[in-house]
Amino acid sequence: MTEALKQIDSNPTLKALVIGGLKAGGTEALKKLVDHPLVNILLATLKGWQDVE
Repeated sequence: MTEALKQIDSNPTLKALVIGGLKAGGTEALKKLVDHPLVNILLATLKGWQDVE
């Protein structure tokens, strides 16, 4: 999960797409897409990025 966050954070285009997708689809859609127990950590990080944007 940490590696995925590093990859997203280091790629501004991908980061913008992920944040845009999160805004459009919401967290529940992302939870269904990423079927992994650590998805809540990912979502918290993405929400932090979204709040900064």
